[in-house]
This record gives sequence, C-alpha cells and structure tokens, in this order.
Amino acid sequence: MTDSARGLSPAWWVAIGFASAALAAVGAPFEAAVHGVPPGWALALALLQAGAIAVAPVAPWPAIVAFTGASAALALWAPPVGVPWPWSVTGIIGFALLCGLVALRRGWRTGVWALVLPGALVSSHVLTARGDAVPANAIVALSIGAVALGVAALLGERRALGAALARERAIAEDEHAARVQVEERQRIARELHDVVAHGLSLIQVQAATARFRLPELDDAAAAEFEEIGGAARRSLGEMRRLLGVLRSGDEQAALAPVAGLADIPALARDAVDAGAAVTLRSDAHADDLPASLQLAAYRIVQEALSNALRHAPGSATTVTVREDGGMLVIEVENSRPAAAVEASPGAGLGLRGMRERAALVGGTVDARPTAEGGFRVHAELPVDVAGERGEA
Repeated sequence: MTDSARGLSPAWWVAIGFASAALAAVGAPFEAAVHGVPPGWALALALLQAGAIAVAPVAPWPAIVAFTGASAALALWAPPVGVPWPWSVTGIIGFALLCGLVALRRGWRTGVWALVLPGALVSSHVLTARGDAVPANAIVALSIGAVALGVAALLGERRALGAALARERAIAEDEHAARVQVEERQRIARELHDVVAHGLSLIQVQAATARFRLPELDDAAAAEFEEIGGAARRSLGEMRRLLGVLRSGDEQAALAPVAGLADIPALARDAVDAGAAVTLRSDAHADDLPASLQLAAYRIVQEALSNALRHAPGSATTVTVREDGGMLVIEVENSRPAAAVEASPGAGLGLRGMRERAALVGGTVDARPTAEGGFRVHAELPVDVAGERGEA
C-alpha cells in the first residue's frame, strides 16, 4: 500500500500527540516511583519513548530503534518485588501504540518489525540476564502488541481499499462522462449532416448546373452562380471537417489540416466576389505562428467579413493583420453602409463565437460601432500560445 493511501488526518495527529504527551507525563513518575528508575533517567527515557511514538507514522524505523533502546534501558534497573517486569504498564501501552501506528502507516510487514525488535531484545535479553523476571509479563506485552498490530493493519487495508474504490468510481464517472460527450457529438454530427450538409450539397449542385439548366443566363449571371457554387463547395468541405472532429474526437482532428493566415486572402477574395470592397493588409509571418493561433485568427476574420456583408452590404471594409509587441492584432473595420439595412434577426452568436475563439488562445476581442457609423472588430491574440510558438 502507498503512503497516500494510509495518510493520517489532522484528528489522528492530535490524538497521537495527546497520547504521547500523556505517556511521558505518566510514565516518568511511574517508572521512578514503582520501578526505582532514577528520576532523571526516567524522564529522559519516557520522553524518548513518547517521541518515538509521535514520529512513528512518518519515520517508523528511527521510532522503532529509539523505542527499543529506551525500553531496554528501563528494563536494566532492578525492579521491586511483585511488580510487572521487564515491561511496565506504561511501557506496554507505548509498545502497543508503536506497533499499531507503524502497521497503520506502513503496513503489517513493517509493523511486525516494530513488534519483534523491542519485544525480542527486551524480553529475551533481560529475562536471560535476570532470573527473577516474570515470563508472563513478556507474553502479555507481546500479545497486546500483536493485537494492536493486527487491528491497525486491518484498518490500514480497509482505508486503502476505500481509497482504491474511490479512485475506481472517479475513473468510471470520467469514462461515463466521456461516453456521454461522444454520443452527444455524434448526435450533433448527424443533425448537421442531415440538415446543413445536405442543404449545402443541393446549393452546390444547383449552382454548378445552372449554366446547363438555364441556357438563357448571361455570362455575368453564370459567373455569379459559379461563385455561389464555389462558396458552397468550400463551406461543405469545412462542414465535413467539422463532422470529422465531432465524430472522431480531438486526437484525430489534430491530424487534419486547418485553416490559417495563408487562407485569409481567399476570404477577402470571396467577399470581393460577393460584392464587398475589401482591402487586406497583412505583415504577419504564418510560418512562425502556432496552428491554433492561426485558426483562431482565420475564424475571427471570416466571421467579421460575414457580418460586414450581412449588415453593411456595399460598404468599404479593411482587414488588417499584424504582429505588435508579442500579439497578433486583427482589425476588420467597415464604413457606414451605403443604404439603410433591415436589422438581421441573428442572436449575436457570431460575436460570441469570436470572443470564445480568442479566449481559447488567451486573447480578447472588442467589437463595437465606430463614430463614423461603421463597425470595427479588434482582436489581440498572444503569439506565444502556451509555449507553442515555432512549433506550427
């Protein structure tokens, strides 16, 4: 069993300290008055025994050696006739406490040494040297010590078993939570596949075949349909990647290529093709930035451009991506829309998503209207994401 499995609570330490102090306070005058041990020696040896008991849970071997030496020294003094010897009453109590604490803290194998070493040395040596000692006294002391050892060992095993069961329950709960999470991800993936991915596929097919189904289309309209089909195709690819993440988990998703700073110009071109006037300024070096940071930057720009197209069509939009003082700074600002736009029924999830994306890499997003009637999204992302810089 491990030490942590048999760790003692503060209440145990209070009890051990009280018992040690009580044995020292009672043992010293008892040994001096009943067994004739010189008072100075009685006090010193009683304190040594009490100290051994106090440190037994954390230093069992020094405690065993100290208690054995003190007990042997006490047994060397000639006892009065008719009193328990070589083990006094306080000595037997201390011996039982030592055996029990060592077994409780370190297991029964070490506890056996706490029983055998003091018991063998004191009982065999002193009984051999002094024929007037009573063998029954040694038998009683060893028996009480053995009982204390056995009870403490059982308690320690029970506590270790309880700790092991608690760990197993925690593992089972974690596994259950993981299974629930996987099932929920799979359910969401099915819903996205059945609804969103299916709809995007229809848009892509209809846009790609419009030129053939509608021969009266002029070249401008046909090009518009091709752009719609391309956007649907790219969105479908992103959706399929998302479905892969939901179904397979983050470990496999980490192996898939992710969008980054190098893909932001394509976002700007798509917005221009959709009718926006977009100016892109970027001096960030993609090769030197972590993939997680680049993905967050890409998604923030993507959502900000989407909002500008939706809420301020025809406005001039400027996208700036730069490194500044250890931060990747992203600004997407659009001017006042050319005409009044009907309010969108959106729930604000786009702005919330941008803030969550930034928070995942330790950054922030500030989005608010400008004094000129436009809108600005300002994001700052630390380039050193958990020490990942240079590992992208």
